[in-house]
Amino acid sequence: MKLLRRRAKAFDIQVQDLTLHITAPEDFAEESRAAALSFWEQLEAYGARDPDFRTSKRALTRVATDAPPIVQEVVSAATAAGVGPMFSFRGAVVDSVGRFLAEHTGEVTVACDGDYFIRGKKRMKVGVHRRGGDPITIVLEPARGVGLSTTLGRGRGGAGPDGLAVVARSCMLADAAAAGVQACLPKADGFGMALHYLQKVPGVMGAVVVLGDRIGVAGGVEIAG
Repeated sequence: MKLLRRRAKAFDIQVQDLTLHITAPEDFAEESRAAALSFWEQLEAYGARDPDFRTSKRALTRVATDAPPIVQEVVSAATAAGVGPMFSFRGAVVDSVGRFLAEHTGEVTVACDGDYFIRGKKRMKVGVHRRGGDPITIVLEPARGVGLSTTLGRGRGGAGPDGLAVVARSCMLADAAAAGVQACLPKADGFGMALHYLQKVPGVMGAVVVLGDRIGVAGGVEIAG
Protein backbone atom coordinates (compact mmCIF):
# COMPACT_ATOMS: atom_id res chain seq x y z
CA MET A 1 0.00 0.00 0.00
CA LYS A 2 2.92 2.35 0.49
CA LEU A 3 3.59 2.42 -3.21
CA LEU A 4 0.03 3.49 -3.95
CA ARG A 5 0.39 6.47 -1.63
CA ARG A 6 3.51 7.80 -3.31
CA ARG A 7 2.91 11.09 -4.96
CA ALA A 8 2.95 11.05 -8.77
CA LYS A 9 5.23 13.54 -10.49
CA ALA A 10 6.26 14.15 -14.06
CA PHE A 11 9.74 13.21 -15.20
CA ASP A 12 11.51 12.38 -18.47
CA ILE A 13 13.79 9.50 -19.40
CA GLN A 14 15.94 9.23 -22.51
CA VAL A 15 16.49 5.97 -24.38
CA GLN A 16 18.53 6.37 -27.58
CA ASP A 17 16.51 8.90 -29.61
CA LEU A 18 13.31 8.39 -27.62
CA THR A 19 12.24 10.78 -24.87
CA LEU A 20 9.57 9.28 -22.61
CA HIS A 21 7.47 11.67 -20.53
CA ILE A 22 6.21 9.83 -17.47
CA THR A 23 3.70 10.67 -14.76
CA ALA A 24 4.32 8.31 -11.84
CA PRO A 25 6.08 8.31 -8.46
CA GLU A 26 9.43 9.98 -9.12
CA ASP A 27 11.42 7.39 -7.22
CA PHE A 28 10.74 4.98 -10.10
CA ALA A 29 12.70 7.14 -12.55
CA GLU A 30 15.88 5.06 -12.57
CA GLU A 31 13.98 1.77 -12.67
CA SER A 32 11.88 3.09 -15.56
CA ARG A 33 15.01 4.08 -17.46
CA ALA A 34 16.54 0.65 -16.90
CA ALA A 35 13.34 -1.09 -18.03
CA ALA A 36 13.07 1.05 -21.17
CA LEU A 37 16.69 0.45 -22.08
CA SER A 38 16.33 -3.30 -21.55
CA PHE A 39 13.33 -3.58 -23.84
CA TRP A 40 14.88 -1.31 -26.48
CA GLU A 41 18.04 -3.44 -26.51
CA GLN A 42 15.96 -6.59 -26.98
CA LEU A 43 14.28 -5.06 -30.02
CA GLU A 44 17.59 -3.87 -31.45
CA ALA A 45 19.36 -7.19 -30.81
CA TYR A 46 16.63 -9.18 -32.53
CA GLY A 47 16.59 -6.69 -35.41
CA ALA A 48 20.30 -7.35 -35.93
CA ARG A 49 19.51 -11.07 -36.22
CA ASP A 50 16.51 -10.60 -38.47
CA PRO A 51 16.75 -7.45 -40.65
CA ASP A 52 13.17 -7.89 -41.87
CA PHE A 53 11.96 -7.29 -38.33
CA ARG A 54 13.62 -3.91 -38.38
CA THR A 55 12.84 -2.78 -41.93
CA SER A 56 9.78 -4.57 -43.36
CA LYS A 57 6.71 -2.44 -43.94
CA ARG A 58 4.69 -5.58 -44.58
CA ALA A 59 3.45 -8.03 -41.98
CA LEU A 60 5.86 -10.83 -41.14
CA THR A 61 4.68 -14.41 -41.33
CA ARG A 62 7.19 -15.82 -38.87
CA VAL A 63 9.35 -15.01 -35.88
CA ALA A 64 12.14 -17.07 -34.31
CA THR A 65 10.96 -19.46 -31.61
CA ASP A 66 13.56 -18.06 -29.20
CA ALA A 67 12.59 -14.43 -29.85
CA PRO A 68 12.04 -12.39 -26.65
CA PRO A 69 8.40 -11.98 -25.59
CA ILE A 70 8.42 -8.29 -26.51
CA VAL A 71 9.52 -9.17 -30.06
CA GLN A 72 6.81 -11.81 -30.36
CA GLU A 73 4.17 -9.36 -29.17
CA VAL A 74 5.37 -6.66 -31.58
CA VAL A 75 5.13 -9.07 -34.51
CA SER A 76 1.71 -10.29 -33.36
CA ALA A 77 0.34 -6.75 -33.02
CA ALA A 78 1.73 -5.59 -36.35
CA THR A 79 0.47 -8.70 -38.14
CA ALA A 80 -3.01 -8.19 -36.69
CA ALA A 81 -2.96 -4.72 -38.24
CA GLY A 82 -1.48 -5.96 -41.52
CA VAL A 83 1.71 -3.89 -41.34
CA GLY A 84 5.39 -4.44 -40.60
CA PRO A 85 6.72 -4.55 -37.03
CA MET A 86 8.90 -1.48 -37.59
CA PHE A 87 5.81 0.68 -37.04
CA SER A 88 5.35 -0.63 -33.49
CA PHE A 89 8.83 -0.19 -31.97
CA ARG A 90 8.13 3.09 -30.17
CA GLY A 91 4.78 1.88 -28.90
CA ALA A 92 6.41 -1.30 -27.62
CA VAL A 93 8.84 0.67 -25.44
CA VAL A 94 6.00 2.89 -24.19
CA ASP A 95 3.91 -0.19 -23.36
CA SER A 96 6.78 -1.93 -21.60
CA VAL A 97 7.58 0.98 -19.31
CA GLY A 98 3.88 1.60 -18.65
CA ARG A 99 3.26 -2.02 -17.71
CA PHE A 100 6.32 -2.06 -15.45
CA LEU A 101 5.06 1.00 -13.58
CA ALA A 102 1.49 -0.31 -13.48
CA GLU A 103 2.73 -3.21 -11.36
CA HIS A 104 3.64 -0.70 -8.66
CA THR A 105 1.10 2.11 -8.90
CA GLY A 106 -2.55 2.43 -9.87
CA GLU A 107 -2.14 5.51 -12.05
CA VAL A 108 0.52 6.07 -14.67
CA THR A 109 0.97 7.79 -18.01
CA VAL A 110 3.87 7.20 -20.38
CA ALA A 111 4.01 9.40 -23.47
CA CYS A 112 6.43 9.57 -26.40
CA ASP A 113 5.88 11.59 -29.57
CA GLY A 114 2.15 11.02 -29.86
CA ASP A 115 2.12 7.53 -28.30
CA TYR A 116 0.61 6.90 -24.87
CA PHE A 117 0.19 4.16 -22.31
CA ILE A 118 -2.46 5.29 -19.85
CA ARG A 119 -3.73 3.63 -16.71
CA GLY A 120 -5.97 5.47 -14.27
CA LYS A 121 -8.73 5.02 -11.74
CA LYS A 122 -11.19 7.35 -13.44
CA ARG A 123 -12.43 8.15 -16.91
CA MET A 124 -10.05 10.54 -18.62
CA LYS A 125 -10.44 13.14 -21.34
CA VAL A 126 -7.72 13.46 -23.96
CA GLY A 127 -7.51 16.16 -26.62
CA VAL A 128 -6.80 15.03 -30.20
CA HIS A 129 -5.19 17.80 -32.24
CA ARG A 130 -6.41 18.44 -35.74
CA ARG A 131 -5.07 20.67 -38.45
CA GLY A 132 -7.08 23.84 -38.98
CA GLY A 133 -9.55 23.28 -36.14
CA ASP A 134 -10.05 22.96 -32.43
CA PRO A 135 -8.94 19.72 -30.76
CA ILE A 136 -11.44 16.87 -30.50
CA THR A 137 -11.81 15.53 -26.98
CA ILE A 138 -12.20 11.79 -26.53
CA VAL A 139 -13.02 9.92 -23.33
CA LEU A 140 -10.94 6.93 -22.22
CA GLU A 141 -11.66 4.14 -19.76
CA PRO A 142 -8.07 3.35 -18.74
CA ALA A 143 -8.63 1.24 -15.61
CA ARG A 144 -6.72 -1.75 -17.05
CA GLY A 145 -4.36 0.30 -19.17
CA VAL A 146 -4.91 1.38 -22.78
CA GLY A 147 -2.68 2.35 -25.66
CA LEU A 148 -3.25 5.50 -27.68
CA SER A 149 -1.55 6.55 -30.91
CA THR A 150 -2.12 10.06 -32.24
CA THR A 151 -0.95 11.47 -35.54
CA LEU A 152 -1.15 14.85 -37.26
CA GLY A 153 -0.02 15.19 -40.86
CA ARG A 154 2.75 12.63 -40.71
CA GLY A 155 1.58 10.39 -43.50
CA ARG A 156 3.38 9.26 -46.62
CA GLY A 157 4.92 12.15 -48.50
CA GLY A 158 4.05 14.48 -45.61
CA ALA A 159 0.33 14.19 -46.31
CA GLY A 160 -1.60 11.91 -43.99
CA PRO A 161 -4.62 12.68 -41.83
CA ASP A 162 -5.47 16.08 -40.44
CA GLY A 163 -6.00 14.32 -37.14
CA LEU A 164 -5.91 10.72 -35.98
CA ALA A 165 -6.29 8.91 -32.68
CA VAL A 166 -6.38 5.12 -32.33
CA VAL A 167 -7.25 3.51 -28.99
CA ALA A 168 -6.24 -0.12 -28.55
CA ARG A 169 -5.43 -2.72 -25.94
CA SER A 170 -1.74 -1.79 -26.34
CA CYS A 171 0.19 1.17 -27.66
CA MET A 172 2.12 -1.03 -30.09
CA LEU A 173 -1.18 -2.20 -31.62
CA ALA A 174 -2.47 1.37 -31.76
CA ASP A 175 0.72 2.37 -33.59
CA ALA A 176 0.37 -0.47 -36.07
CA ALA A 177 -3.28 0.37 -36.78
CA ALA A 178 -2.39 4.05 -37.22
CA ALA A 179 0.15 3.00 -39.86
CA GLY A 180 -2.55 0.94 -41.55
CA VAL A 181 -4.86 3.97 -41.64
CA GLN A 182 -2.18 6.06 -43.29
CA ALA A 183 -1.71 3.36 -45.93
CA CYS A 184 -5.45 3.47 -46.69
CA LEU A 185 -5.95 7.24 -46.94
CA PRO A 186 -4.16 7.93 -50.28
CA LYS A 187 -6.34 5.36 -52.07
CA ALA A 188 -9.69 5.95 -53.77
CA ASP A 189 -12.30 6.32 -51.03
CA GLY A 190 -9.40 6.05 -48.57
CA PHE A 191 -11.41 7.74 -45.82
CA GLY A 192 -14.15 5.11 -45.84
CA MET A 193 -11.61 2.36 -46.32
CA ALA A 194 -9.68 3.54 -43.25
CA LEU A 195 -12.79 3.46 -41.05
CA HIS A 196 -13.71 -0.01 -42.31
CA TYR A 197 -10.16 -1.20 -41.74
CA LEU A 198 -10.17 0.01 -38.13
CA GLN A 199 -13.34 -1.93 -37.42
CA LYS A 200 -11.62 -5.14 -38.55
CA VAL A 201 -8.38 -4.95 -36.52
CA PRO A 202 -8.75 -7.15 -33.40
CA GLY A 203 -7.85 -5.29 -30.23
CA VAL A 204 -8.60 -1.82 -31.58
CA MET A 205 -11.25 -0.29 -29.33
CA GLY A 206 -11.99 2.79 -31.38
CA ALA A 207 -10.56 5.64 -33.40
CA VAL A 208 -11.16 9.14 -34.71
CA VAL A 209 -10.00 10.03 -38.23
CA VAL A 210 -9.99 13.61 -39.51
CA LEU A 211 -9.46 14.42 -43.16
CA GLY A 212 -10.26 17.97 -44.23
CA ASP A 213 -13.73 18.80 -42.95
CA ARG A 214 -14.66 15.14 -42.48
CA ILE A 215 -14.54 13.51 -39.06
CA GLY A 216 -14.99 9.75 -38.89
CA VAL A 217 -15.44 7.61 -35.80
CA ALA A 218 -14.77 3.88 -35.66
CA GLY A 219 -15.53 1.45 -32.85
CA GLY A 220 -16.60 2.45 -29.38
CA VAL A 221 -14.60 5.62 -28.92
CA GLU A 222 -16.54 8.33 -27.07
CA ILE A 223 -16.28 11.98 -28.07
CA ALA A 224 -16.92 14.47 -25.28
CA GLY A 225 -19.43 17.21 -25.88
